[in-house]
Amino acid sequence: MNSVRFNQLYLLITGIILVGIGAFIQNQPSLVFSFFNLLIPILLVIDAVSHFFQHEEHKKERLIRSLLEITLAISFVISTLSFDVLTILFGAYIDIKSVALLAKYWTYKQNSFAGRLNLLVSGIGGSIIGTLLLFSAFLSRNQILTCLVVYFVLLGVINICLGMRLFFPTKTIDQLKRKIRLTPPVFIEALIPRFVLKETNTLLEPDSAGKNDAIAKIQETKEAIKPDLEIFIHVTEKSFGSIGHMDLSFEGEIISYGNYDRDSIHLFETIGDGVLVTGAKRNDYIPFCIKHDQKTLFCFGIKLTDEQREGIRASINDIRQSSYDWASHLQRDPNGRYTDYASLLTNLPNCQLHKFHHGAFKTYFVLTTNCVLLADTILGPTGIDLLTINGILTPGTYLEFLRNEFKRADSNVISFEVYN
Repeated sequence: MNSVRFNQLYLLITGIILVGIGAFIQNQPSLVFSFFNLLIPILLVIDAVSHFFQHEEHKKERLIRSLLEITLAISFVISTLSFDVLTILFGAYIDIKSVALLAKYWTYKQNSFAGRLNLLVSGIGGSIIGTLLLFSAFLSRNQILTCLVVYFVLLGVINICLGMRLFFPTKTIDQLKRKIRLTPPVFIEALIPRFVLKETNTLLEPDSAGKNDAIAKIQETKEAIKPDLEIFIHVTEKSFGSIGHMDLSFEGEIISYGNYDRDSIHLFETIGDGVLVTGAKRNDYIPFCIKHDQKTLFCFGIKLTDEQREGIRASINDIRQSSYDWASHLQRDPNGRYTDYASLLTNLPNCQLHKFHHGAFKTYFVLTTNCVLLADTILGPTGIDLLTINGILTPGTYLEFLRNEFKRADSNVISFEVYN
């Protein structure tokens, strides 16, 4: 068994032990006062041993931390101090450790390292419980025991979750992450594109009047290969455009969905017939979007496996099967002068519009059946570790997620471009 697997097994076993200690405190409170000077050393020894499996830390630092905790554990065993004093000391230990975990979380966040969530939960939970124990003189014995139960169980559950990776392959974990994900409140998600746009505008030089080419103003790549798929997040500074729009480019062809039929739009442009856009070429579509409503496009390139490419083709085909061709005003009257979005789109070479006979995309609704749902439906079955969001869907969630994924060295988000 390699060191990583052994570490996962260790976390799983110690997690079960810690939860067991929490259950013991809950069910046998009268015995806790007698064995308190043994329960705490058990935790300290478990923590001391765990340092030897933390490869990101230097050996000397791990050894010093482990020796300090073992020394503290021995002092608790031989101590003749009262339960109340030991509780205060234990609270101080938890607070110190929690501050260290939060500092480590901040470092991980700044560098976009994986595994940050358990550090954040442990740090916040520990600091709250540690502070309560520091002021245990103002708490009843039952309240103190409740704090101890919560701490042991919290620490144990986190270790068990980390240790369960031993039994699940990475692909299965990625699929679970698609179904279980903590996202910001929707009002924050909705504002993310506008915040990012303002941040980006400070990096861009003023554009010359009338320029509408498809040259990226910001361009970063992690791999010197052409991405198999691109995800576009559109943002403007006005109206609903500040919330953002999202579409895809696969094999050079744009796949987009929106509330594009002006005759069906109602309820302040939030509901209407869903319209699918296909066929338009990437290099024609980008300058069109920049010119129309003065949009800024954030483009993320994704590297796919052969299996994932086939999955996307199948998803797109399934969506097309439930649709039928639909004509814009300009297509129905080529000699007319129309400025609605659907008519402007059909000026692009090869652009085709479709509506739906039935299914989820027949009716567009800005909060649920929207552009993000269509993109996520196409991407989801491929196994790509992006997002499935339960509830309200916003481009802001995807934008924030993709930015973080691009920073990760091991993700399949390999390029980032800004068109303005």
